[in-house]
Amino acid sequence: MDGAAGAAPVAGTVPGVERGAQASTPRVVVIGVGNSMRRDDGAGIAVVERARPLLPPGVEVRTLGGEATSLLDAWAGADLAVVVDAVRWDRPPGSRVTRIDAIREPGGLTGWGAGTSSHGLGVAEAITLGRALDRLPPRLILLLIALAEEGQGAGLSPTVEGYVDEAVALLVAEVLAPSGL
Repeated sequence: MDGAAGAAPVAGTVPGVERGAQASTPRVVVIGVGNSMRRDDGAGIAVVERARPLLPPGVEVRTLGGEATSLLDAWAGADLAVVVDAVRWDRPPGSRVTRIDAIREPGGLTGWGAGTSSHGLGVAEAITLGRALDRLPPRLILLLIALAEEGQGAGLSPTVEGYVDEAVALLVAEVLAPSGL
């Protein structure tokens, strides 16, 4: 009864899925934002580089200076983008590393960003622009580290260096969460 209604599926197949078709793997991109020659501004880059060996194969790891259009390009086509950046806060942050779901919590984009980013038009502006242009991924998670020291020079301040392991753990957990990979 080939193709007859009510016929039993062939063993090892899924009804409604064509033979040979494979479930697509979600595209995940991890983006570290910053400048490693501007002290704590390099925290986003430090976090993604330390997390790289802990991430599953296929996760794209990018480091960017934070320019808004480069962020739009980096997360284009991704199912999940996790952006790690060091930011100046208008108010004291609730924790050393703040997690914001930029899709579900659009109000979380206040208190940092415009006028508080060390990148000029940076992450918050990229999200605002992406929302206006319908260029946001379905899931966009921000991990924001509070800046302690700014200025020229390599290396993180001891304060922010102490936040890096926490941010790495949050990043890896986000990617490995059931809605990640």
